[in-house]
Amino acid sequence: MKELLNSARPGAVATLCLAVILFAAFALTRVTKRAKLPNVTAYILTGILIGPYVLSLIPQAVIDELDFVTDIALAFIAFGVGKYFRLPTLRRNGMRVIVITIFEALAAAAVIVCTMLWVFHLPLAFSLLLGAIGCATAPASTIMTIRQYKAKGPFIDTILQVVALDDAVALIAFSVCAAFVQAGSKTGHISAGQIILPIIFNISALALGVLSGILLSYAIHRGHSKDHSLVLACVCIMGVAGICSSMDVSPLLACMATG
Repeated sequence: MKELLNSARPGAVATLCLAVILFAAFALTRVTKRAKLPNVTAYILTGILIGPYVLSLIPQAVIDELDFVTDIALAFIAFGVGKYFRLPTLRRNGMRVIVITIFEALAAAAVIVCTMLWVFHLPLAFSLLLGAIGCATAPASTIMTIRQYKAKGPFIDTILQVVALDDAVALIAFSVCAAFVQAGSKTGHISAGQIILPIIFNISALALGVLSGILLSYAIHRGHSKDHSLVLACVCIMGVAGICSSMDVSPLLACMATG
């Protein structure tokens, strides 16, 4: 396998590696299905096994080149999460979802920061970053599991809304903590602008997502066919993700707002 990858062109290597990844993941789902486990378990195990740290079937250089695939996938996942924020559901579960999100996200962050500081005696800056990262959840695994088992109902709606809001809280918390750490390490003091600026960027991304969602809805409801509507949706999602990435802002919030 390695000899074949070394002799192939770069584009062919990436294509071949994608084929290997997809086939390996599919093959392992046949095993996890017998064990009554969700398919996402097979996907995670596949990444561990064929990655550069176990069997090394997929070189690290190829993984670095395929980063854009991850960005596009997360953008589409965030777009899918956004559709669960319907006004009637938010009116019914809004306060409950907000309370659950605040306690679930910020409590986890506080516990991680305190543990890193008092148990492992790590620096404050590093502990803050770990706390901001630790309060995030993975929407991909949650959505894939729900879709696989076709789960529906108020409980599922609440879970999806909490996952989406949790990521929004984590993104803002990480942006603020990263700015806090960078400012402190470079100049030794922190200004209000260095903390507020990342929040403004995330709010701008959110506004971009709302605007693109309105335009996409208007374009789709003008009588386009399903194929044309799908093309417009893909253009909108990838365009929003690209603009956010060029601004060094996570596209998750913007794509959720678009959805």
